Amino acid sequence: MLFSVIVLIILVGCWTLLSTLSWIALSLPRRAHGALWAAPCAELGGVGAATLVPLAGLDNELGLGLSMLAALIGSALLCWLAYRAWDHWRLDRRVRRWSRRARPQR
Repeated sequence: MLFSVIVLIILVGCWTLLSTLSWIALSLPRRAHGALWAAPCAELGGVGAATLVPLAGLDNELGLGLSMLAALIGSALLCWLAYRAWDHWRLDRRVRRWSRRARPQR
């Protein structure tokens, strides 16, 4: 029982780390505009996609590798969709109003 819990914690940690790597890779070209908006989406997408692999019945070594790949692909997809939503709804203008000091518009 305890061994299963430890393995599950390690797996979720690996999936979260891989999700963070894809989030960083997608944030760098944007100069981190909207990165805090996309971070939870990337984590949720990565862990969610990786969880679907063992639930589909692949609980062997192949399933482990596919779950790591699914974590990368799922987090990249949901992170990209979060960035698209950030740009489409122009959330940067709404967030700018919440800042402490008024910044001049360009």
